Amino acid sequence: MHEGSNLVARTRPEPSHSTEDLGRLWGLVHDLGQGLGALSLLIDAIGDDPELSTEARRRLDLAEQELSRLIGIATLPAEEPVFETIDVREVLESLVSLTALSGRTTITLRPGVDVALCTDRTLLWRMVANLVDNAARAAGPDGTVEVAVGTGPDVTIEVIDDGPGFGGGPAGMASLGLGIVTELARCCGAHLRVCPAEHGGTHALLSFPRAGQLGNM
Repeated sequence: MHEGSNLVARTRPEPSHSTEDLGRLWGLVHDLGQGLGALSLLIDAIGDDPELSTEARRRLDLAEQELSRLIGIATLPAEEPVFETIDVREVLESLVSLTALSGRTTITLRPGVDVALCTDRTLLWRMVANLVDNAARAAGPDGTVEVAVGTGPDVTIEVIDDGPGFGGGPAGMASLGLGIVTELARCCGAHLRVCPAEHGGTHALLSFPRAGQLGNM
């Protein structure tokens, strides 16, 4: 895991009158990185406990994976996306497993074929995580969220909930989350469409123009 003191590789820009807000934001990111580093060390210490049950260790591993991703986001330079060919289903399986443990909403990944996609792994995770989080809040603790991936002319990722429909759920960060997804999708050459689900709720569809089966990786 990362050492807390080495989380932020770049030097914080010196604030000036024109960059004061940017400097303040960078300071917050720096502090966030330091805090994540401390959590990383705590997780390492807990993982060394030989009395941990198999299920507890599995959950700890998922938490460690998410923490590593957050550290990567906090320390990521503002550069162009890094495209690589990835197994989309593998990414979604990890994300669904982690999200399902963090709340009471039933979240499942629909069975299907393995799909390869050339995109930025971190941005893909952030997009789908925002959509699943929005869907889980809308569905509520007794609701369900279904995630699916398919391929055709495009690679598609669907997130479907059985909540009250877009705009009908509890007030929260949904609009901000969708704004983030829209911007990240633009960076990846993808497209986001949100519409009512067939049997109620909301259907979010991410479409990526670069499709391919895993066997072609």
